Amino acid sequence: RDDDDEWDLPSFDSMFILRSLLSAHAIQSAESRTRHSIQYSETIRWRRLKSMMEDTIDLFQRMVFEGFDIVNDIFENDQTQHDLTKPAHFITIASWVYTKQLFPACQSLVSLLLEEHHGDGIINLKNGLVAKLFGMLTTLLALECTATPSGDLINKNRQVFPTIIDSDEFFSCIRCYGQAQLESGPTLEEDLLLHDRPHCNKFGQAKLAFIRLQTQLHPPNDASMFFPSPLSAEYRWTISFPHVITFLADDDLSNVRLGFDMLKMLVNKTQFIRPVQYGKDFTNSAFQGAHSSELLAQTIHTLLSLVFRISALEATMPNSSLLEFSSLQVMSLTQSLKALYSTNVQVQAIAEVTQKIIYSDQDLIALLPKVLDWLRPVIMDICNKSKNSCQDPDFILLCEVIRIFNPILTDLEEVFNDSTAMPKNIPRFFSMIEAYTALFSSLRAMKIFIHTDNAPNALAECAQLQLKFISEWLTQSLDRIILFKESLKKLIDVWSVETAASPPPPGHHRCLLLHYHLEEAVLELSGEDDDEKTNINN
Repeated sequence: RDDDDEWDLPSFDSMFILRSLLSAHAIQSAESRTRHSIQYSETIRWRRLKSMMEDTIDLFQRMVFEGFDIVNDIFENDQTQHDLTKPAHFITIASWVYTKQLFPACQSLVSLLLEEHHGDGIINLKNGLVAKLFGMLTTLLALECTATPSGDLINKNRQVFPTIIDSDEFFSCIRCYGQAQLESGPTLEEDLLLHDRPHCNKFGQAKLAFIRLQTQLHPPNDASMFFPSPLSAEYRWTISFPHVITFLADDDLSNVRLGFDMLKMLVNKTQFIRPVQYGKDFTNSAFQGAHSSELLAQTIHTLLSLVFRISALEATMPNSSLLEFSSLQVMSLTQSLKALYSTNVQVQAIAEVTQKIIYSDQDLIALLPKVLDWLRPVIMDICNKSKNSCQDPDFILLCEVIRIFNPILTDLEEVFNDSTAMPKNIPRFFSMIEAYTALFSSLRAMKIFIHTDNAPNALAECAQLQLKFISEWLTQSLDRIILFKESLKKLIDVWSVETAASPPPPGHHRCLLLHYHLEEAVLELSGEDDDEKTNINN
């Protein structure tokens, strides 16, 4: 026998099917013997039954991954033969074997264990046996998404999707056993879409979420495939939004497009799907994560990275058909997404994004001014209130904004060498000029709020302390800005003396504009010329 015969695809498919059918038969036989033992009061090794099912699922998953890699490699390397098994065909076979043989066999045996009150350790929907049983469905969806051509995501797996829908009764039995329902979704499909399911494949979940969202917007003609959901807007966000970043963060351009499409549907077309707007204490970890500032910050950072990459492509390939979304469109979509959240979540997310840009992802430093500008509406909304009408959350927000600005002020202090008038790092200095300008503009707005003519004694004691902290911080910031202004003036004087031997660097004229904004900020923060400096929008 030739060694290469091991990779003969028809034989390989046959062996995969045979091994899977034998595994299913073993589960069915175990159930039959167990029922016989129950009838005759024989000793039953319940733990062995649980281990047997878990080992069977692990074995099937390993065979699927190995088989898919083999089929995919051979298909990519030799497409001249017409009798080769395509990756999509292999996944169709695997889906049929799992949904028609293995899954029903395991489902029947699990049901028996529940009937006999031996479900402990298997009904945990995060880490139990049923978590692996259901998670394999998302793995098959993910592999099908990989095997099909780009843009064919809307083609539903005819085996997996009906299995998910038809398993709701079995899923309900699991939810009713013990405390499983406390951390579960109301149906199997919705439970599979919860983001904190370690045994679920992320791309399989994302595909399921995309198709569910698309079906809600465009119900199919077959009404039996569409069931309107009575779930709240916040719950729908929980099972939809966390999967957007799975597509957006992928290197495959087709998946990134799917992420944009999904985000556009959520932001622009589904007013019935929205994040929570008020402070709620969620006990469910999936709810906490889906509505958190951390996930919003992660998504915004991913979108900003795409803005950076698309901008580079626009500069080199302005007429490329690959650019289905412009950098301006992506930035606009990012702002629209941010606006869906409550103000405190927005500020917390901006704080996380800002820190990441400054400390670990300086490729995006050119976008930092835009991120800082997102804080101006927050400050302006608070400025438009009198201090007496402000609530504690308003002052807390301003303190959070201060936390965002502090690293930039520190960076401002470290621009120049003490011994010379030159910046320590000229490219870094030039890259931060617009960020400094955005900072000065926001500081001026905060100073206007501090100087509004209201009686601070009318505020609660905590608010008075916060207001005092903000006022003192602005005073300290003024001192730091004045020192920077003096150093900048010296630098401008040096670069104004142009010589052939030491010409100023390209773009040095931007320092003049920065110096102008500095003078405006110093006037506002020092309280000079208050009657003339009241329009903070300029």
